[in-house]
Amino acid sequence: MKYIKISFISIFICFITAFFFMTVNNESDISYLEKRELQTFPEFTAEKLGDEEFYTQLTTAFSDQLEYRDLLVKGYYLFQFQRYNGDVVIGKNDELYSAYQRVDEETYLADLENAAGYVNSVSAEINDAGAEFIFLSIPRKDAVETENLPDSYISSQNLYVKSIEVLRSSLADNVKLIDAYRVFAEDKDTRYYYTTDHHITPRAAFKLYHEILGYTEVADYEVEKYYDIEKTIVKGSFNDQIGQSVKSKPEELSMKPHERTEHVRYEDGKESSLKVFRSSNTYEDCYMEGDHAYTVIDTGRRELPNIMYVGSSFTNILEAVSVRDFNIMASIDYRDNDTGTSIAEYVRQHDIDYVIYIPSQSNDALGYWKMLEHLGL
Repeated sequence: MKYIKISFISIFICFITAFFFMTVNNESDISYLEKRELQTFPEFTAEKLGDEEFYTQLTTAFSDQLEYRDLLVKGYYLFQFQRYNGDVVIGKNDELYSAYQRVDEETYLADLENAAGYVNSVSAEINDAGAEFIFLSIPRKDAVETENLPDSYISSQNLYVKSIEVLRSSLADNVKLIDAYRVFAEDKDTRYYYTTDHHITPRAAFKLYHEILGYTEVADYEVEKYYDIEKTIVKGSFNDQIGQSVKSKPEELSMKPHERTEHVRYEDGKESSLKVFRSSNTYEDCYMEGDHAYTVIDTGRRELPNIMYVGSSFTNILEAVSVRDFNIMASIDYRDNDTGTSIAEYVRQHDIDYVIYIPSQSNDALGYWKMLEHLGL
């Protein structure tokens, strides 16, 4: 019996040791299963022994670089009885969601408070350049459209609510905060996200646009009356990740303005023929023809104010709607804009009156690094 115990312990130690060395030797940058970037092991130096961030990165790296991680992730979701496909979870009534948000809440909120400091700094620069700074926060779909969540799914709703509390207590008075979660909660009968996609619908965009107008000199009005909304079967981004295997019903997607606003469009400083509105079956094609690094739309109406959006694809539908009401509509996406030009510099260049900052992503509404990236830092 003694030899059996020794043999078992020896095999176990060998197994753990081998597993450890296989893990620390991994250097994967991307998980194709989870469709996200992975934390690699940080370089060790003696100076980092007292750096809390070093240990946070090290802990995350052990999790992200774990040998056989993909198999373990698949096994976990099978155990939870969720239908998991990469970064997509199939809920009730074939509703698609991003995989639930796995973060250390205390660290996440501390990072958010830190990010708020950067927001305050950039906002002060923008104010000095002559523009108002409006922070529009849009939650993940699973925080709002909760009715069809899988039974064992952990919604990001509680984390998002706590995050907004952190922002309210950390942002400077000159930062105007619009919380889309609060706006959406006022009317729970409206559909705010697509069944197979993470973007907001036209009805959601109208509600948020009313909020934006409330901070501008443009008088609020019944925006919805100036557009026809067409229904189609949406070719959603979540559905793309699983080979369009979910068959959804027609939903409101593309918008057709009753009157065309004359304008000249520029992409990266060059005149462009890309359209503002189109009829299509994807959000990307319907609004601004997708994401662009640096867009300027000039309507030549100098008596009207100028507006600029900073963020990723969540800004597109709001950009399109804004063309009707503003002289210049500009947008910056720092994921692709590598000019080194700051938001404040763009504000001065185009005499911008209002900057709308939307850092939201499909898998994280208020992620630290994306917040900084979309601040141009």
